[in-house]
Amino acid sequence: MARNVFFSFDYDDVMAVNIVRNSDVVRAANVKRPFSDRSLYEAAKNTPGAIKRAIDGAVDGTSVTVVVTGEHTWRSYWVRYEIAKSLERGNGFIVVDIDGVGPPPTPSRGPNPLDNMMLAPSHDRTGFAIMEWDGSKYADYKPLNYVSNATAKYPASFLAGNAYALSQRFPLRQHWRLLQMYFPTTIEQAAREAGWNPAS
Repeated sequence: MARNVFFSFDYDDVMAVNIVRNSDVVRAANVKRPFSDRSLYEAAKNTPGAIKRAIDGAVDGTSVTVVVTGEHTWRSYWVRYEIAKSLERGNGFIVVDIDGVGPPPTPSRGPNPLDNMMLAPSHDRTGFAIMEWDGSKYADYKPLNYVSNATAKYPASFLAGNAYALSQRFPLRQHWRLLQMYFPTTIEQAAREAGWNPAS
């Protein structure tokens, strides 16, 4: 069975994101894709409530979130919301850099969005708070502050110790040009590291 994957990105980078999503790696001719793409494109035309509902529905049923990263992705409100909903789902993460990809003007390299969000395990290790960098400190992520691990189902090791930046637990980050040849296996790796069973 193919993995269901959610692609999270800043809409300003959509041209480069299309290069990733429409590549032969993702859509090889006459070959069944090793994952299903659950990303969103039209949500930007809707109201904030409709966007949230669309994200909630698209993340549901996925096991990996691919954060396609340009210069400003890290500060996108909606990318942060997609990351938080992915944490609630228990997803694994891959960060894909797209600087220099696509037609001019191509995106520039940006910070890792997972550096700017934290997971803080509860004292009883049954869940975790989500925090975000507000420009001067990490603060509660108000749209989705607490997640029960009964829902997320992350391995116990994810809830051990003190708060940590998501990039510490989800270190898979690579430029698209280097990643594309082994993208399907990296998706499977991210899912397995987050505690998902092997795809059957």
